[in-house]
Parts: sequence; structure tokens; C-alpha cells
Amino acid sequence: MKPEAWKCRRCGDCCRWPGHVLLTDRDIARLAQNLRMADQDFIERHTRLASNRAQLSLREKPDGSCEFLEGSACAVYEARPSQCRDFPAAWNVPGECGMVKG
Repeated sequence: MKPEAWKCRRCGDCCRWPGHVLLTDRDIARLAQNLRMADQDFIERHTRLASNRAQLSLREKPDGSCEFLEGSACAVYEARPSQCRDFPAAWNVPGECGMVKG
């Protein structure tokens, strides 16, 4: 499925699902630049070690949602991680989400 075949309804549900948003080095650099901070500062403030112990993951709010979710919108949308950019085409998630075929 091509990403352009989907249209987001901006419900924010995908940012509330449990699990990891795994980060690549490129994701970290893009997010750090967007937030106007050094890569290492971004890592220290906004990441944690994923359960696979091989990658970094975005931190979550106490309720399990992404720390960059504000209401139902992504505060770093233009710099969002690759995993988020690939949603829903590269994901296997239960139930429905706010994406509809466009």
C-alpha cells in the first residue's frame, strides 16, 4: 500500500497505542534539528532504551502516549520518525485508526 493512498483524519489514536517508536540515527538528527538542540541532548531528554536493548525509542507520557502528542496532533510532525512516516502502510495494527483510503 502506498502512503499517499491514505488520508489521516488526525485523531491521534496511532500516537496512543502501546509499544515503541524506534529511532534511526537519521530520525534523531532530524528531530534534534527540528527542536533546535544537539543530537546528544535530544537523546538524553527524549529517548529511552527499547525493550530489544538494541535501539532507542521515543519516551512516552505517563498514559503511554507519545510525548510529542499535543491533543490529537504531532508537535514534531514535519520531523516525525520514519516509523511514524510509514504508518499505516508498514504497520500491522489491531482495529481501526484515523486513516482512511484517500
